[in-house]
Amino acid sequence: MNASIARIAKLALYYSPKPIRSYISEKAQQREVAHALEVARRTKVTKDEVAQLLGQIPVETDVMLHTSMMNVGKIQGGVNFIAKTILEKVDISRHTLIVSALPYRGRFLDYLREGHVFDVRTAPVAMGAVNEKFVDWEGAVRSIHPTHSVVALGPRAKDYAGEHHLDETPFGAHSPYYKLLKNNAVIMLFGATLNNVTFIHAIEDMVGDAHPVRVYSKQRFVVDCIDWDGNPLKVKTTCHAPFKGIMRDVERVRETMLTSGTMTTVPLGEGEFIMIDCRKFTIEYLKMLASGRSIYGRHKVTDKLRDKVDSLLAQL
Repeated sequence: MNASIARIAKLALYYSPKPIRSYISEKAQQREVAHALEVARRTKVTKDEVAQLLGQIPVETDVMLHTSMMNVGKIQGGVNFIAKTILEKVDISRHTLIVSALPYRGRFLDYLREGHVFDVRTAPVAMGAVNEKFVDWEGAVRSIHPTHSVVALGPRAKDYAGEHHLDETPFGAHSPYYKLLKNNAVIMLFGATLNNVTFIHAIEDMVGDAHPVRVYSKQRFVVDCIDWDGNPLKVKTTCHAPFKGIMRDVERVRETMLTSGTMTTVPLGEGEFIMIDCRKFTIEYLKMLASGRSIYGRHKVTDKLRDKVDSLLAQL
């Protein structure tokens, strides 16, 4: 399915009644499982291949990890091997590893409207088996955010996860996503695609109302949460506009990021292993915005946008 057809399908789904969306979502999950099983039958990746690949990649800073084993194939040793190997590669005695711990699948907006209470101690992790492993690792710290929680392991774990609930968007200045830039971190995509790079939303927050696309809906939510000690608190958050998400495609940055040396890619089974420098990514994406390009397509460049980009680049 090409990108245009996929966007039309998403648009039709956006305007469908919730029972239809739920039915289609369930079928999509079934197709994902079937696809993963088929990829696993076709492609085997050995422990030695993984070790050799990771041996080529220097890691000298904090890492945000996104994984998708279903895009790679059957990896010898499975989830336990991948989790242990990545922890050793990052070396959490010196650096911090951050993984997504979103408690839901499906639409961001639907989840908020359903009125769930987010208990940081027990909330599920709907981001795959590797991420689930890290939640239970000794020393893991999970951030309090009802939709975009993370788990951090390592010396800066509390710094990354401890203030997430203080912002009124998931990607503000207190968020672990913004702190990736602050700490000159890198993003590691182990089979995951560029569309898993949630860090880009922190750049959108930095640009603020100068951003050429209004990425958040106008609706605001106050969500009941339970903190690490069992105390209740309320967290304010907004939500990405679902309609804008239909147009979003982070693959639009690929050529720019490769050409500039911001990211490197290595084949991994049927997928890719990608490393991204967060600071360089921010600089290059800001330049893209100033040239009239974004993950949403082409846009008009206003004086306000130019001034904001120039100010941010000067700070970087």
